[in-house]
Amino acid sequence: MEFDYQGVDKTGKKVTGRIEASNEGEMRVLLRSQGVRPTRISTPGNLSQEIGKVLRRSKRTMSLETLVAITRQLHALITSGIPLVQGLEFLADQASTKNIQAIISNIKDKVAQGSYLWEALGLYPKTFPKIYIALIRVGESSGSLDIMFKRLSRYLENSNRLRKIVKSAMMYPVIVLFVGILVIALMLVFVIPKFEDLLKSNNQELPGPTKAVLAVSHFFAHHAPIILVGIIGFSYLVSLYSKTREGRIFIDRMIFKSPIFGELIQKSSVARFARTMQIMITSGINMIDAIDICKTTMDNYVLEDAIATVRKEVESGKTLGTVIGRLQVFPKMAVQMISVGEASGSLDKMLEKIADFYEEEVEIFVSGMTKLIEPIILVFLGSVVGGLLIAMYLPIFKIAGGAGGP
Repeated sequence: MEFDYQGVDKTGKKVTGRIEASNEGEMRVLLRSQGVRPTRISTPGNLSQEIGKVLRRSKRTMSLETLVAITRQLHALITSGIPLVQGLEFLADQASTKNIQAIISNIKDKVAQGSYLWEALGLYPKTFPKIYIALIRVGESSGSLDIMFKRLSRYLENSNRLRKIVKSAMMYPVIVLFVGILVIALMLVFVIPKFEDLLKSNNQELPGPTKAVLAVSHFFAHHAPIILVGIIGFSYLVSLYSKTREGRIFIDRMIFKSPIFGELIQKSSVARFARTMQIMITSGINMIDAIDICKTTMDNYVLEDAIATVRKEVESGKTLGTVIGRLQVFPKMAVQMISVGEASGSLDKMLEKIADFYEEEVEIFVSGMTKLIEPIILVFLGSVVGGLLIAMYLPIFKIAGGAGGP
């Protein structure tokens, strides 16, 4: 979503512009990171939004793996004493795609003209996350840009690894089940009718299971186009619904409450929250801004809503451990460790321990879940396919038994 804004920068100069964010709260955080205090906020018309989306479409295509590689290269270049502008020029020349080359070149030009690096990165909010911009800003203001690039490299690598683990855990059973159902559908439409021709040639009464399988086969064979269109249409409607706010809320709540994937989402989100908070606090970013940025890293509405509540409560003066302890979204152990960290003045170290622990828990959980789900799916699909074959072979066994009699 796009917002037009008018505001005042650090020098008291009036500034105007347009910025893209998921909501007004995130937009205000981004402006605050750029040193702008908004005085007026509005949303552009639909036509302007569509034109803006087309013009900036090329700004959105950079994978997390590419961002990790660029960050590591910048860290290496700056640590080696190479000036930032020269380093950015080198990265632009080495870019793998024209889109990435254009992004880095534009950033280099802005920095060469006197802009801060974080200001130039802020022009690409879909490419560089808020935590990236915030840490680079801290690094530039404190003269520790090399340290911030190093922290960002580790943070992005951990986030990418964790995201891949969760994604593979959720996709694996879906893919296996889809392939199994496809095989069963092909058997009902193409294989079973071949058996039917053979059985009908003997003019014998068919067993009940065989009749049931044939009835299902006839239904699928005669209504295959309608079923296929129905599945595609239903999938399309679900996709559209999931893109709405109401749909996303409903689906995220269902996933979070599910017995298997809910626990996985909870553990991975706690690890991401702790890791993000740890790196922000270690870098000297205040608690409120750190919580705001943590909210943008969550992939589930239930947790986004919980963190929004955390922000309001902490801003009113309550401790982080007290607030998250009442939400019943975070595990008790994480709550206790955060409370201990706040009481002892070592919250950053405690958050790092929480992140390490739950990242390891996710890996163990995914490994165990894969080993558990795989045999369950195989047994289910094997039982269905085996049942279909047995039902079709029953008449053949009956004919063979009758032929062998006196």
